[in-house]
Amino acid sequence: MAKEIAKESPVIDALRKLKEEEAELLVKLKPLQEAIGALEKIVDKSVKKVKPAKENAETASVEESVQEVVEDAQ
Repeated sequence: MAKEIAKESPVIDALRKLKEEEAELLVKLKPLQEAIGALEKIVDKSVKKVKPAKENAETASVEESVQEVVEDAQ
C-alpha cells in the first residue's frame, strides 16, 4: 500500500526533487563558504598586524584627502 501511495503522489516526487536540488546547492555553497572563511582569516591577520599609530596616520591622511576634494569641488 505504501508503494502505491509513493507511486501516485506528486507531493512525494516534488519533495524528492527539492531534496536533490538542496543537495546540489549545498555542494556548490561549500567552496564559497570555505573561500569566505579564508578571506576572513586573511583580513583578521591584516588587522592585527596594523599598528594603532600607523592606523591613526592613515586616517589623518585620508581625512586630509577628503577635505582637499571637498574644497576643490566648491
